[in-house]
Amino acid sequence: MIRRLGSLAALVIGCLAGSAGACDYTVEKVAYKNLVAKAYLPTSERPTPLVLAFGGSEGGLSTGESSGDMLAPHCIAVLALAYFKEKGLPPTLDHIPLEYFIDAINYAAQLHGVDQARLGILSGSRGSEAALLVASMDARIKSVIVATPSEVAWHGRTEARSAWTYRGKDVSALSLDDNPALPQVKRFENALDAAAGRDDVRIHVERINGPVFLISALNDDVWPSTRMANSIVAQLQAHRFTYRIRHDIYPTGHGFSKDTAVAIKKSVVEQFIDTL
Repeated sequence: MIRRLGSLAALVIGCLAGSAGACDYTVEKVAYKNLVAKAYLPTSERPTPLVLAFGGSEGGLSTGESSGDMLAPHCIAVLALAYFKEKGLPPTLDHIPLEYFIDAINYAAQLHGVDQARLGILSGSRGSEAALLVASMDARIKSVIVATPSEVAWHGRTEARSAWTYRGKDVSALSLDDNPALPQVKRFENALDAAAGRDDVRIHVERINGPVFLISALNDDVWPSTRMANSIVAQLQAHRFTYRIRHDIYPTGHGFSKDTAVAIKKSVVEQFIDTL
């Protein structure tokens, strides 16, 4: 089981959210199935793209909300989503059904004012697993951005089994090296080395139906995000992926830094404007 993982770089997505843009927007609480979400809807005369946004191991709505405040002023609707640690949801990052995210896509696609042909997904850290898994399963996702990503699914936060399920079964996942005396990053690296060549545990990113933008931290102190992002790039290239691949590397730790936040935020906004 994985007990400690840093969140998506909420600093990057949140600390400068709400900068000036072309659209005003409203925020609506979502009432659909068991979703815990808010819809950030730009005021626009034309249908807008929409990004499904959620966080990592911090749980809750906060990262998705920050993404809404970042993207909605640029005429990009956002469905800010929580998938655990909110009332009515699992308390921990364990056994999260991927169908929950597909329900969120179903809801987003029918929102008034949203162009259902222009849907994207944004997450990072542990949330990158769900983002890449769902994007590889659902062709409606046309643009993917993940920060400090993983190339595979991992075990959950509190139990020694996959953090994710699909159709009632665990998604194939890795566990950490079982030597607690090693640094956590090394334990991740050992687990990846031991699973080298195992097609059953890798996320089939080559099935994604649009551009992929990876943002990694060279000095990641949580898990080897640059190594894993490089592996994702190599996998896409090996399968002759026909969409644009981008990988930006920053010389920081897992949470990035205030010095890099402006550039990363700008790149996220511009990528979605360009690809959606």
